[in-house]
Amino acid sequence: MSESSPSAARWSPSGARVAVVTAMAAIGSVVVNAALVWLATAFDPSLQHYSHFRLEDYGTLTVVGVLSAGVAWYFATRNLARPRHTFFRVAVVTMLVLWVPDVWLLVKHEPTRAVIFLILMHLAVALITYNLLVFAAPAGVHGATSAASRTPPSRGVAHEEDATPERVPRAVWVVLMIAVSVEFFAGLIGMLYVPFNRPDGWLAHRGEAIYLVHAVLGGLLGVAALAVVLHVSRRTWVHRVDRVAAVSGLVGMLIGALGGALCVSHPLRLPGMALMFVGVSVAFFGYLIPMIDDTHPLASEPTSVAT
Repeated sequence: MSESSPSAARWSPSGARVAVVTAMAAIGSVVVNAALVWLATAFDPSLQHYSHFRLEDYGTLTVVGVLSAGVAWYFATRNLARPRHTFFRVAVVTMLVLWVPDVWLLVKHEPTRAVIFLILMHLAVALITYNLLVFAAPAGVHGATSAASRTPPSRGVAHEEDATPERVPRAVWVVLMIAVSVEFFAGLIGMLYVPFNRPDGWLAHRGEAIYLVHAVLGGLLGVAALAVVLHVSRRTWVHRVDRVAAVSGLVGMLIGALGGALCVSHPLRLPGMALMFVGVSVAFFGYLIPMIDDTHPLASEPTSVAT
């Protein structure tokens, strides 16, 4: 029976199980990455002081990324008709996105061997996290049809199956994805021109233009994300995928805004930058879901029930 069969009873992993598996994936990913760093420095001792090979650097980003994947899997199993199918597609796109900074490092003429090991580290994290979440905290369907689904519907009672949800136009998600991507690259450029060790304060004294573009674009995206959530919430019948995408985008923008606020203080700048990266990632992949998810319209549900 297919994963999205309307007559099958779906089951999802418990929150505790997902949390334990996510912790296992984070620990395993950090250990494997540490082993790869050891191998790289043993192969080329000149890389021992390479900045991206510091444990606090790759370890922090690894843990943040794995925790984000765990949260994504938890909500995917509860809101998507085919969570594993969509999660795999998102994982593939995530892997490609994570390689973009690696390519940028090559363009900057960073040590080629070091960048190759960074690519392997990102691949290892993706493989470990995906397989542990999908197979150790699986979601699926029971073959038996529930008694409720075998009961004939009463006359005059509206059911989900009888309603065709109105979908958000794909153009909206495409525009939002492009805007989030521009925001991401603006942030990367800002990291190059705005000094990390700058004094505390809301405004930078170098790279002011890109700093302001990054901040203003983030604010506009936040307004757009809120508008999409309000648009979806006003609909009586909302496709589940659209609701997940809208909420994910808004949550991602809020996380990014929190990260931006933390960057004002120098001691909190590194975790703030990590939160901004997580926020942009959550928003981007949230808006990506409607583009790659091909669930049946039966996956919709109402936001309100008329009595």
